[in-house]
Amino acid sequence: MKRRHGIPTAHADIPNLAPMVDVVMVILIFFMLGTRFAISEGVLPTQLPSQIGPGGGAKVTIVPAVRISLREPRRGDGCEIFVMDRALSENSFGALTGFLVDKLRAGADPQGQVLIGADPEIRYQYVISAMDSCVRAGFVNLQFSVGPAASIDLE
Repeated sequence: MKRRHGIPTAHADIPNLAPMVDVVMVILIFFMLGTRFAISEGVLPTQLPSQIGPGGGAKVTIVPAVRISLREPRRGDGCEIFVMDRALSENSFGALTGFLVDKLRAGADPQGQVLIGADPEIRYQYVISAMDSCVRAGFVNLQFSVGPAASIDLE
């Protein structure tokens, strides 16, 4: 058969990629459905307040037993730790744990609310360290806020 000039020849040298793309998509879907994701990783245990539900529109006033503020230091890195609007004598999370243990020995309720407030520039590492100090001391009802805890309107 004679070929006409000007009509392109069929591209028989190049393989058709459409079936390969279909197979790759099927394999991708198979592995996505067969994979178990680590859901519990990085999750902090929390508990919702019992006031929520039908008729839960009542105003709830939060009066924390302890207010912890993590503020940007004046110089250097790290954070300054304030408890009840006063700076800790030793600016460390070990001292914070000691202060909280003394607070419990003095009669504070371990179920009482503890508000941890941090400046937006503070690293999460310091917020988690403050939370660890509260848990080590025996407090279980922790709340978090952005900004120093002293500046949070609790009404």
